[in-house]
Amino acid sequence: MLIYASLYFLFSAPIKLWAYYTQGDYWYKEYILTDVQKCGSDYEDNCTRLYFKDPKTNETHDFRWYEDKSTIMNNKNDYVYIFGEASLFGYIVRDLER
Repeated sequence: MLIYASLYFLFSAPIKLWAYYTQGDYWYKEYILTDVQKCGSDYEDNCTRLYFKDPKTNETHDFRWYEDKSTIMNNKNDYVYIFGEASLFGYIVRDLER
């Protein structure tokens, strides 16, 4: 029992503390919306794949978006602010603004 308790505090406790103090950090960044495409699967009718370019580093990023596609199409090749929240598995995008 002592071995399990020590392993728990050695491995699990630091991960939980790290998650507690890093989760929920809000962020935003400016990107250029370069392309908008369908996700390509039958069960995701509302899904849209968005492609962005970072104006500072010229890196491209993409992710799936499940909101209104018609408003996003109007912002193609424009600067878009992406708002999100840091999570355990990366960044969660919460909103897009022009």
